[in-house]
Amino acid sequence: MKIDRLLDLFFQRKCPICSRSTSDYLCVYCSHSLIACKLTNFCETKSPLPLFCWGSYDDALKRGIATCKYQNQPNIATFLGQQMGKAWQQDREAKALNKLHVVPIPLHPEKLKKRGFNQAELLARGFCDITNMPCRIDLLQRTKNTKPQMETKSKEERLENLAKAFVSPQIKLKQPILLVDDIYTTGATMNEAIQTLTDAGLKVGAILVLARTALQDR
Repeated sequence: MKIDRLLDLFFQRKCPICSRSTSDYLCVYCSHSLIACKLTNFCETKSPLPLFCWGSYDDALKRGIATCKYQNQPNIATFLGQQMGKAWQQDREAKALNKLHVVPIPLHPEKLKKRGFNQAELLARGFCDITNMPCRIDLLQRTKNTKPQMETKSKEERLENLAKAFVSPQIKLKQPILLVDDIYTTGATMNEAIQTLTDAGLKVGAILVLARTALQDR
């Protein structure tokens, strides 16, 4: 018997989201509540690029993302990334895309140092655990310490916030890229990342996000 299972006989863990006692990382209630946030239509749009979105940014999923990012619970992102991977394997549109290299939207080094992890990277790695796609964190770096897009007040401010925020090395890659992020608000972050990768000679084949907000300004 593994030591963590033995300890569970004497000490009940606390769910990081609701603090209920649980023998697993997440309690049954929170696990089910997160999975219940999954959208019926995984493929949001096919043009100009396929956009896949796992869930809606409200209720349990919104709370789970906040707990992950601001209460130092990175395993929540890994769990949700695995759910995204399962959805990908079950979706006809997604399965038609193959041999993709998974690239998470990076954090600026200052934010990464402060938080300790990049939630988009953990989502991507959880996703790749299920799909066996390669995770490539070397293909995109953030050089501009932008403020969260949800704090911007206009389309113009969002575009200015992200202008020249990323760089990509000149690496030859035949396979297209699947860009991954946690929250999709207006698409400005993805558009800037796509432009950066395209300028570097890389092709983005699709976008995958954990959650979308009600505010969409594509």
